Amino acid sequence: MEKLSPPFKVDIAGTLCPPATLKDAWMQYQKEQISLNTLQAIENAEIRNLVERLKSEGMKVVTDGGFRNRDFLEGWEGLGYKPHTADSASKVLELTGRISLSHHPILDDYTFLAGIVAGDVLAKQHIPSPGKLLTKILREIDASQLERIYPDVNVLSDDLAVAYKNLLSALYNSGCRYVQFDGAKSLLMDEAVRLNNRVLRERPDGLFVAFHAATDMLIRLHGADAYFLNYDCGICDRSRLLWFVREKEAVFGFVISYYPEEDELDELQAKIEEVLNYIPLKRFTLCLPDADSLLHPSEADEEKQWRTVKQGMDMAERVFSF
Repeated sequence: MEKLSPPFKVDIAGTLCPPATLKDAWMQYQKEQISLNTLQAIENAEIRNLVERLKSEGMKVVTDGGFRNRDFLEGWEGLGYKPHTADSASKVLELTGRISLSHHPILDDYTFLAGIVAGDVLAKQHIPSPGKLLTKILREIDASQLERIYPDVNVLSDDLAVAYKNLLSALYNSGCRYVQFDGAKSLLMDEAVRLNNRVLRERPDGLFVAFHAATDMLIRLHGADAYFLNYDCGICDRSRLLWFVREKEAVFGFVISYYPEEDELDELQAKIEEVLNYIPLKRFTLCLPDADSLLHPSEADEEKQWRTVKQGMDMAERVFSF
């Protein structure tokens, strides 16, 4: 059997629209109408359905679609949320000590996903980027609390780098060979850039890492195997990034920013052809839209998503036949 490895003609850049059954289960769990075990059983079933649907559409890479009702901050030591108070529905992030990570729930998520895919597709794991987490901590943690535990931000970066290194090593040892760092909505900070680059340098050999972010972050990264960009972000200096990726001999991920209509496909192909003036076809991948950009994905959005999957596969065949 052919060994599967990125880049793929069509990839998944973010979350996918959750089905109504899953959204209902999340709401029922929040209202304490179903147990955690029941919720996880429903999530497992919907992830199985998702993987089978992606395979039936011809996809060679699959994810869990972001179908887990879980915050990435679960499982961290020294970092978490304060319990909700009666007059506050918002989560308040707090530090209780030095940050570390031993076993993150994402490892169990990957093990489940890898266990339900056959050898004809590759399981991919999405993770918030290190810089995104660092930025969240610096912006949301109470300043006096942060100063007490981390008077030097470099020590905080060191602890996060070690934690991510342990997480990536554990994923690799579990069989994971493809990870994507998600940072499309994170702010640009020098500390975040340095942390991202350190984690990229220290990742396990043989682990393919794609990075999904804005141009100003991507163009300062060194060591990513693939650079994914929402191509119609409006403010990005695309040509500069494309030259950067070309010189790095890395993969460029053209992330479709919306669910296109039939009459928009020719325009989409023209944009792809622009990219191919810079990027060799063998280092180009077309990425499905990120449903996370939708505040409340509807059933209509889910239908548009699956139509876009078909269109993406057709577009890839058209592009790769050049």
